Amino acid sequence: MPTAKRTAVLLPTLGGGSSASDVNSAGVVVGSAQVASGYWHAVRWVDGQIEDLGTLGGPNSQAEAIDERGRIVGTAQAADGSSHAVAWVDGKIQDLGLTGGIFSIAYDTAGDRVVGVYHVTDSFSGRRPFVRTGNTEITIDAPPGASALAVNEAGTVAGTYGYKDWTDPPFVNQAFVWRDGVLRSLGTLGGPTSDATGINDLGQVVGTSWTADGRFAAFFWDGTTMHRLATGAESPTAQAVNDSGLVIGTDGTTSRAMIWPSPTAESQLLPMPDGAVSSIAINVNDPGLIVGLAYFASPSWHSRAVVWR
Repeated sequence: MPTAKRTAVLLPTLGGGSSASDVNSAGVVVGSAQVASGYWHAVRWVDGQIEDLGTLGGPNSQAEAIDERGRIVGTAQAADGSSHAVAWVDGKIQDLGLTGGIFSIAYDTAGDRVVGVYHVTDSFSGRRPFVRTGNTEITIDAPPGASALAVNEAGTVAGTYGYKDWTDPPFVNQAFVWRDGVLRSLGTLGGPTSDATGINDLGQVVGTSWTADGRFAAFFWDGTTMHRLATGAESPTAQAVNDSGLVIGTDGTTSRAMIWPSPTAESQLLPMPDGAVSSIAINVNDPGLIVGLAYFASPSWHSRAVVWR
């Protein structure tokens, strides 16, 4: 597989490990970093400088996404140890609550919307997807075991329903899109399951699916049809897509971040930072900046947030 003509840049840390989860068009990167205590805090990187976003009084927090206005969403622990969906606006944390469950997490934000998941039980089947518009929140009417992972500026949500615990087969989870109360399954590539992980402002969705011959494949959904992305990887994942059709993901067999320059192109590996042993691509902005993480085995096993330019 060819290597893309990109440069891998490591981002500053707070002294320990780190991971980048999203980047907006202004180039502001968000994710998490390990602090001196060993816990992890949500952070953002602006112009190469790292900023600790704090928690709700508990030890940990995680930034999952940032929108074009700079709002950041994720999850943070309160003093009692419970994990709440949160938003950071102008650097100040806002508690979005447990949303009726025992813990919650916000996965994405766009326009005036935040999407995520709350759990009514501590299990895969206990997941419920939510959409928050301003101060109004609704639960997406989907089968149990559902997650809302991505939303675009038009308010179309991408996610997956039908998750079950590992002890409760058969597994039949399905990728879906939802908008204005209407849920639509995206189907599969011929196998029993599919998972949606990213959506762009054109309404195109990427994710993974099992095929009829029992293989794990990455897909691109064009609004009507699910297409298999071309790759020599044995276990590929497609994680996100920008408005230009650049798809990013990871070759699970070799543990290498990779891209598809377009939905009809063959995949390319992303270069590894010096000394890294594996890498994961997690998100991409419209100008084509890719973020994720790389793992290092020396001096001890740890991760570092990476930007591929």
